[in-house]
Amino acid sequence: MKTKKSLLFFMAAAVMLAFVAGDLSAQVPRTAPKRIVQPSNDPQFGYVPPPIDLSHIQPSPFLTAPLAPASWDWRAMSGVSSVKNQNPYGTCWTFAALGNLESQVLLGEFYEPDYSELNIVSCNPTSNDCNAGGNSWMTTNYLSLLGSVEESCDTYPGGCPTPSCINPACSYLKQVTEWRLVPNDVEAIKTAVMTYGPAYTSFYASFPGFSSYDGSYCLTYAGTEDPNHAVLIVGWDDAMCSGNGAWIVKNSWGTGWGDNGYFYIQYGSARIGSNTNVITGYRDYDPAALVHHYDEWGWWSAVGYGDGNDYAVVEIDPATSDYLTQLHFWATASPTIYTITVYDDFAPAAGPSNPIAGPFTGTATDAGYYTIELATPIPVGTGDEIYIHADLNTGAYGYPVPYDDSGPMENGKCYISNDDATWNDLGGTGYAMGDIGLRATIGPIDQGSECFKEGDPAFYVDFGETARDVIAGETVCWTVGPCNFGFVSATCPDTDTFCVDVEETQNWIVTGDPPLRACNVLDPGYLWWQDICVTVPCDVSVCDYDTVTAVMSYCDAAGFCAADCGDCEDPNFYGGDPYYSTITVVLHVVESPPALYILQDSLYLVEQGQTAAYIP
Repeated sequence: MKTKKSLLFFMAAAVMLAFVAGDLSAQVPRTAPKRIVQPSNDPQFGYVPPPIDLSHIQPSPFLTAPLAPASWDWRAMSGVSSVKNQNPYGTCWTFAALGNLESQVLLGEFYEPDYSELNIVSCNPTSNDCNAGGNSWMTTNYLSLLGSVEESCDTYPGGCPTPSCINPACSYLKQVTEWRLVPNDVEAIKTAVMTYGPAYTSFYASFPGFSSYDGSYCLTYAGTEDPNHAVLIVGWDDAMCSGNGAWIVKNSWGTGWGDNGYFYIQYGSARIGSNTNVITGYRDYDPAALVHHYDEWGWWSAVGYGDGNDYAVVEIDPATSDYLTQLHFWATASPTIYTITVYDDFAPAAGPSNPIAGPFTGTATDAGYYTIELATPIPVGTGDEIYIHADLNTGAYGYPVPYDDSGPMENGKCYISNDDATWNDLGGTGYAMGDIGLRATIGPIDQGSECFKEGDPAFYVDFGETARDVIAGETVCWTVGPCNFGFVSATCPDTDTFCVDVEETQNWIVTGDPPLRACNVLDPGYLWWQDICVTVPCDVSVCDYDTVTAVMSYCDAAGFCAADCGDCEDPNFYGGDPYYSTITVVLHVVESPPALYILQDSLYLVEQGQTAAYIP
């Protein structure tokens, strides 16, 4: 077993494994070049570049397409969480990473989370020192294996500089499933930020004037020192810096610094844009689903035979009798062409046999972390090993197999081959290099969700509006028409059982008549009238909003409303118009109108010729 090392030690050790000129024998795997980096000794920074030489990373064609406008700012589109303060420790790397994840949740779920930086610092496998420094390789690995937790459960700075890990006292919330590297290219970064959301980046922040920056001007610095600070790019403006263009960047030094916590820096200055990356996929954490893996430190190195096309096998030992639902892998270059297959048997002398899932073939256009969802989960038994086989092609980059060379090492679990015929134990005697970065999620599935798609759901009558202004305490209602569009579907033309469920983002009260999620049998071409009502709480604030989504779904074989059954065809076309199984309306809270008072005096009848002696 290898012992855990400090960042300085594993970088030094990596040099001994680095590739040197010489024999590129087809059966001698070599580790990719690594580099020695020094963590910053300034506690207000703390960024340590990743251990891997990334000079081979190139922009994908999509990222270099001239799509970006002259300016972009996610702040104006409610896509950035609040500015935090890392003071007085070197934890910028966690603040930038969780700012990235918080933006993803903001953009995807319309609420602002606040995740714990301290939890990552204290519980990641490399170090629990608040001043040891780190990078997004560490945060992505942690978030992909476990997940984020609430700031309120593990508050910063806690026990810094050497806090204790309190896992699993806090519930995990969001688990990263996809993460991409973005080369330091202005157009590539613009496209990534515009397409995916705010992006993690690094730069050299010790140049004169940065610490005292007041936000009133555009920063420039021509030095080429190594990056030492991690931040979040949230936008850009080509007109800034006298027309040279600038990034709009969120720092983690509180709102009293810069422009309410933000700064503007000219493209390319101080090596801004170095090691840019962005989370592009996440899921709700499932405590019953375990990510089986051996690469405890994640993608900490790469290995290959020099020709850019190599093979890897990882043995997975299921901890329970459950279902294989996902496969995960690190792509070491852009692009990485992959074919991944799951086998029931493997022998080093004979290779894998008896395929049970796959092949799953595709191209990871950017280096990073990827997840493959199995459309049909595969049942696995406790102690009945399965084998993930990967064919990885990175072209001119000769190290396509990701591996962990610094965490605890396994023997007889991870194998590598150059020809898919001769296999060597990467962690065993003779190599002792580390553990391969192929993973599998195994856990229970909802077996009640077996679906028989015989009809086709869609709303013939929708909300009739896409947005509505509401006031505190008001109840608003719609009558929608869920319909079986089997009469226009060649695939699902028959009678079926359907339901309507409603999701919303603010926990406002939703009711339905007939009751929501109730199952109804519909012949093709028939509908029922469904009332949906939403009650706005009395304690909402002006400008609050709620996104209300109604989904017409199948009822599954167990008789439950099951949105995860999907849809047969979406949309359905009738009379040239599209009809969808999902409809949405946004409720926007406005100020209540002033109360209206009507004052009316009493009326008295006075006969002609008479005088009212007294009218009260």
